[in-house]
This record gives sequence, structure tokens and C-alpha cells, in this order.
Amino acid sequence: MRKVPITRYGHSLLLKELAYLRRVIRPEVIEELREARAFGVKVGNQQYLLARERFVVLERKIRDLEEKLSCCEVFAGRKFYFKQVGFGTTTLIQNVDTGEQSEYQLVGPYESDVRNGRLSIESPLGSCLMGHFEGEEVTVTTPAGMRIYRILIIEG
Repeated sequence: MRKVPITRYGHSLLLKELAYLRRVIRPEVIEELREARAFGVKVGNQQYLLARERFVVLERKIRDLEEKLSCCEVFAGRKFYFKQVGFGTTTLIQNVDTGEQSEYQLVGPYESDVRNGRLSIESPLGSCLMGHFEGEEVTVTTPAGMRIYRILIIEG
């Protein structure tokens, strides 16, 4: 099984979500299912069918989180002797065509959230930025076409 890199922060978020689903949501759903079952397990019992569906979806989500956590490898920081884009670094880039600037932290695929500035290293832009230095330009093939970005600042 391939190990997926994740930051300590991302790992703790996944653990908190799993604990919340197990300790808070699962008992609520089981109680809903128990109440609905009291009316009988029939095709016409919509309350039971909805509670059963919610239970199945919850169990699938818990199993998915457990699988993610089992294949994650917490990636501790690295020493920076030179400014190079890598896992966990925060990078300020500029679109050469539009002049628009964006700042992203490169993280693993399970914790990426572009709206909050967390870019997956497996995304088209993230994989192209990896290993490059300040001042370099990278060409990225995106679904919208070719884009050229200049790396302005790299912070560890």
C-alpha cells in the first residue's frame, strides 16, 4: 500500500473527525434507527428506510476515514538550506499572463483545500511546483489550458 504524506495538523483533523463521528454521530444515528425499527421493518416505513440509509452512509464515511488514516504518513518538517518548493512549504506564485498572485501551502491529497490556501502535491499545479526554486517559472497544464506561473517567495 502506498503511503500518502500528511501534515501533523491534517492528521489531527482527520483523527478529530473520526472521533466525532464515532462518539457523537453514530450513537444518534443508532438511536434513530432503534426508534424507527419500533414501528416495524416494512417497505412502507419511510422513517426506518431513511434511518437505515443514514446509518449505511455514516459507516461508509467512518470506514473511509479509517482507511485514509491507515495509509497516511505524518511528514515532519525539513531543514531548508536553500529555497526550494516541497511538501509543507508555503509558496507565493504569480500568474505571468494575468499578474494575479496566490499563496499556497503544499499538503497531501487528504487535507487539500484550495479556498483556504492548501494545495495538494498531487494536483497539476502542486506537482509542477515541487522541486523548483524562487524566481523560476513553471508551466502547468490545467483543464483550462496551459498556464505559466512565477515563484515569488518560498517559506518553510
